[in-house]
Amino acid sequence: MKSWIVLLLISFFSLSAPCKVDGATIYWLFFDAPGAVNLNVHDHEAPGYLLEVHRLLVDKMPEYKHQVVEVPFLRILEQMKKKKGTCTLMIIKTPERESFMEFGTPLFKGIPAGVIASRNNAKLIRYMTKSGVVDLDMMLKDKNINVGVITERYYGKKINESLVKIHGAQLIQKRRKNAAQELKSMMAMGRLDVYLGFPFEVAFNSDFIFYPIKGNSELLQPSISCEKTAFGKAIIAKTEELRRKQGLDSEIEKIYTRYAPLGAQGRE
Repeated sequence: MKSWIVLLLISFFSLSAPCKVDGATIYWLFFDAPGAVNLNVHDHEAPGYLLEVHRLLVDKMPEYKHQVVEVPFLRILEQMKKKKGTCTLMIIKTPERESFMEFGTPLFKGIPAGVIASRNNAKLIRYMTKSGVVDLDMMLKDKNINVGVITERYYGKKINESLVKIHGAQLIQKRRKNAAQELKSMMAMGRLDVYLGFPFEVAFNSDFIFYPIKGNSELLQPSISCEKTAFGKAIIAKTEELRRKQGLDSEIEKIYTRYAPLGAQGRE
């Protein structure tokens, strides 16, 4: 793991809420999401587009101290509620999350969630439409298939509603910090048929393929988000000002395009 990644573990979770803004430490919370966030890579390997955006922002904010903390997805939500000087680039805005988090404007045009499967997975054929997308509701009715998901991840209204109404299919839920990699490993070993994820997760991996889902037109837009405090609001205001005055959005778009080739940005 790179030396600039700080695993604060005990010390971080015992901190009290910061009482000042200028000069304070921003604890940037991330979990490993290959393609977007590659925390466990060597120096010559790509860090992921969200980590590159994070570096771009950090370089423009020298008045703050910055520490990267690797935590599971659910821990990010928990820490936002505890108000300990936390921000992230990994949480999609929803009405429920807006009750305890501040969100900036979207960083990118948006990406869809869909089905990720091994290239040699013959089971998916029975759920494919003529246009080449997966009928998720049909798939979830099949008791002979198992589907992997990351606990409490927001996949979009259509997909989340379908998961609530699941009939037959076995749902495999993971919540640890390397949940996506664990699901991918299970699929490679034949212990999992498919899992729900995003195009960037397969952009540079020829073993897996991303399929759009029938009726899922919602593009999920990542943004900078922080705890809902004066501290969090100040950080969001600062990043919005930097993007506006220094034209950072064009640089952010170039980063995203470099990681998300045309075929991996969503076909629907």
